[in-house]
Amino acid sequence: MLRVARPVADRGVGEASVVEALPDAVVALSHLLTHLGDPVTLLLLVTAGYLLADHLGVPPTRMATALALALGALALTLALKHGFALPRPPDAGTDGFGFPSGHAIGATVVYGGLARLVAPDDRRATGVAAALVVLVAASRVLIGVHYLVDVIVGVAVGVGYLAVAFRLGPGWGAEDVSTAAAARTFALAVGLGLVAVGVTVVVDTVVAVAAAAGGWIGWRVVAERVTETAGTTRQLVASVVVLPVVGFVATLVAEGDVSLAVAAVLAGSVVALVVVAPGLWVRGARTRPP
Repeated sequence: MLRVARPVADRGVGEASVVEALPDAVVALSHLLTHLGDPVTLLLLVTAGYLLADHLGVPPTRMATALALALGALALTLALKHGFALPRPPDAGTDGFGFPSGHAIGATVVYGGLARLVAPDDRRATGVAAALVVLVAASRVLIGVHYLVDVIVGVAVGVGYLAVAFRLGPGWGAEDVSTAAAARTFALAVGLGLVAVGVTVVVDTVVAVAAAAGGWIGWRVVAERVTETAGTTRQLVASVVVLPVVGFVATLVAEGDVSLAVAAVLAGSVVALVVVAPGLWVRGARTRPP
């Protein structure tokens, strides 16, 4: 355990006794809300946003950046969790380390990033994102799988990561996100994945760096093609077909039923497929208006 982590090893609020004192309806609702911060849920959300960007009226560079942010958040979470190696509350009923909360980091990065990328001037979007982050963070404590400090630090880490990622990538003016800016955000995710692997070599960390690398390579291959052509019906159908594949592979890898090497290949390949998919069906597509 890292020396700096020792003072917070007994982290206080969040034991099973907190859950036992709550009405059953509150705990049941929290179990539902917590899925809003599940890594697979967040991955599917940004994947769908990227694949359907044209049909949602959002520039694909913005949604590519959102996907890169999500991949970086996953890598950062794993690096921190394995670095601190702090346990969850007693009787949490789930495996893995507890500090900081990955759900809190992921929700902050994805919902906060989407609000900034999709509706940068809309305060309501920022408010909705903040509300979702609070609901996810609170749910993790209310179902007894995290201490309060875990989710507070998780949100703070997510905010800090967004600040760094936007500074290095698209900047805070999300109205015009360049292909190079999205590529830098993918590269940051790869760097964080390498840090996670440097902390420990396990399936999760190898998957994180492989997924980020797949996204970075895929974006470098098709970025110009994706951004220069408008979407077609064929592209829409093909993109929708890709989504179940992403969900299946993400669930398979998350359950840990495959070897380290297979998990890495699957993660890297499926993310690369997602990124290149909109650029594979551009024959007959309209040139995007200037």
